[in-house]
Amino acid sequence: MITLKELHHFLDHLLEPQLFTDFGKNGLQIEGKTNIAKIATAVSVDLQTIKKAIEQGVDALIVHHGLFWGNECPMITGIFKEKIQLCLKNELSLFSYHLPLDAHREIGNNWKAAIDLEWTQLDEFLKMGGIPIGVKGEFAPISIQDFVKKIENYYQSHAHKALGGKEMVSSAAIVSGGAYKNIKDAKESGVDCFITGNFDEPAWSQAHELGIHFLALGHTATEKVGPRALQKLLQNKLSVNTSFIDTNNPF
Repeated sequence: MITLKELHHFLDHLLEPQLFTDFGKNGLQIEGKTNIAKIATAVSVDLQTIKKAIEQGVDALIVHHGLFWGNECPMITGIFKEKIQLCLKNELSLFSYHLPLDAHREIGNNWKAAIDLEWTQLDEFLKMGGIPIGVKGEFAPISIQDFVKKIENYYQSHAHKALGGKEMVSSAAIVSGGAYKNIKDAKESGVDCFITGNFDEPAWSQAHELGIHFLALGHTATEKVGPRALQKLLQNKLSVNTSFIDTNNPF
């Protein structure tokens, strides 16, 4: 068991949220119990995830997509009220780390995936607010068809794809989540493939016009990597039980 203060210090030291200019509020978003015996990680703080955390007796929930976004103070009504009410009633602490959990070089959504896939010559790719978020790397030449299968197997998700590049590939870049608009940045970086989470209509034409392969595995699927890795790290480093809450979200 550790204290909430100790957990907060550990997470902020690990993920360094102060370095980022982010879309949301990083760190402790809702204060719960003083002592923490069980921690869970998840991708998003949707209602289903909160209810599962409570059912599992979780004291602290750490997510990638938290409750508070932008600079406005939201109205505490409807589902937003229900989420906050459930957390407060059950003394469930809520932490959120957005870009810090994308960018981390060991457990982040992007670098961890590249490491797991055994890419070499890893290098930073795509800066946000001056901080590199994504990663690019190289691997032994492989047909694009086999590469797609390998990526789908890793993320356990179907790839929406626009195969505008060459038949044999040996390099790629990853930016998890909603980064389809950065396909041009990937092409300019010299890689053969760009991997992200979501997609929209322009990505198809851009992939073929630019001559690059584009793979979208799902926003959620590409951002399970970091929370899963964080859960394992917390299990090894802290004297608490941990789990990963995997809700069914194909988007």
